[in-house]
Amino acid sequence: MFVLYLYLKCEGMNSEYDDLVNSLKDKIFRLILLYEEEKRKNEVLLKDKDYFEVQMKEKMNQLEQMNQKYENLKLGKMMEITGSDVHDARIKINRIVREVDQCIALLNK
Repeated sequence: MFVLYLYLKCEGMNSEYDDLVNSLKDKIFRLILLYEEEKRKNEVLLKDKDYFEVQMKEKMNQLEQMNQKYENLKLGKMMEITGSDVHDARIKINRIVREVDQCIALLNK
């Protein structure tokens, strides 16, 4: 609109104004082209952002599932106590109880 106004106003003027108007029209046209290109780039970036957000959510869900499986595996391993493990644990507990009894006896003296 502004360009048209300038063009009509300057139509009767000399060639210097015609050159100025043409230069202004060219610059505005280039600016519009640059704007359209940046707009397309922005659309591509927004699509990429959406894609990566979906990928990140999927990976977070997979990580959560893997953590849950790991915790379940740890719990299962803790429950797999063999007979020798129980025997060793009892020996250690008895040794600790004896040491505590000795400490109490020393304190009572």
